[in-house]
Amino acid sequence: MPARNTLTVEQLTLHDFRNYHNEEARFATGVNFIIGQNAQGKTNLLEAIHCLSGLGSPRSQDAALIREGAERAVLHGGLKRATRRVQIDIEWKPGRGARSLINGSPLQGTRALSEVMVCVFFGPDDLLVIKGSPEGRRRLLDDLGVKLKPARHATGREWERVLRQRNALLKSLRATHPNSKERGTALATLEVWDETFCRAGAALTAARLETLSLLLPYAAKRYEAIAGGGCFEISYLSEWLAGDGAEGPRPESELRAELTVALSSIRQREIERGMSLMGPQRDDLLIRLTTKDGEGALNARVYASQGDQRTSALALKLGEHDLLTEVLGVTPVLLLDDVFSELDNSRRKWLDETVRDMGQTILSSAEPGGAGDLEPDCVLQISGGRIQSG
Repeated sequence: MPARNTLTVEQLTLHDFRNYHNEEARFATGVNFIIGQNAQGKTNLLEAIHCLSGLGSPRSQDAALIREGAERAVLHGGLKRATRRVQIDIEWKPGRGARSLINGSPLQGTRALSEVMVCVFFGPDDLLVIKGSPEGRRRLLDDLGVKLKPARHATGREWERVLRQRNALLKSLRATHPNSKERGTALATLEVWDETFCRAGAALTAARLETLSLLLPYAAKRYEAIAGGGCFEISYLSEWLAGDGAEGPRPESELRAELTVALSSIRQREIERGMSLMGPQRDDLLIRLTTKDGEGALNARVYASQGDQRTSALALKLGEHDLLTEVLGVTPVLLLDDVFSELDNSRRKWLDETVRDMGQTILSSAEPGGAGDLEPDCVLQISGGRIQSG
């Protein structure tokens, strides 16, 4: 799929990041192969590249990024986007948020980096998007929504704030006497928070539904190609949402009205439990597969084989890459962590042939032959947190 602009990571310097003390890596514009035994730093290097996108680590909190015993962690990344070269610098210190610079100019936080650097990360843990808890599936949509429209980060932050405040109020209500003056005041306050909750929840859900409607065609196409046939479906599941979320986007006004009605029906139960029992914090995605052998439409989380679950997770990520390429007009950097070892021969061969057309790809493996039939443009050897060209 052609893009108007190319995006590549040319150089990365790591200071006290994870198990790296002072290391530098340079990358080719095509396929880059990172090889090393387990626990040497391969995934850490991919994680550092992902951090340049402003979305943090795909697998841990910021505090874990600082090398043990160090006072801070620093990344310096040199990127090329079309004909423009961009320098990104990020610093983490214990007990404070990350600080970042673009071409020497300070930013408020790191989220603005997503307007410059875009990447897609796929690793073994991404199988949990299919077989794990609803939280991982919600996060998939929310993170992709921010990549498509960085301003949505504020939507997510507002929702988290409102949910936290409303839960605190419900918890305090549960502890008050039914006939007390304090309870009457708290109930009046709850009405105000209900309105804010429905407004923020509707904005978040509208973003999710729009993102899902955009992602589904690309993921379905990738699933069919990887599996050699079959059908891939995703529905948005919600106790309060009317209709099938996979049918397309919905206006915020409609969503707000539906959530308002749902909240009013369970108000007493929420007060008794001291927590919000309805809303987008409890929603989920249902992924269903029709295999090339005609078995369908099966709930992938419950009934799909390990191979089909892995294929589904990979299809979601490659579909994300295709969608971002189309919408943003730039090819994201593709990060594949030890993915080939988990695929059968036919799917390895398919991926070999595919990544060459997906812009810059950086993949890791513990096996010297882990890149399959690919002929990498760059090979990096990782051992004990040291990087060598090989």
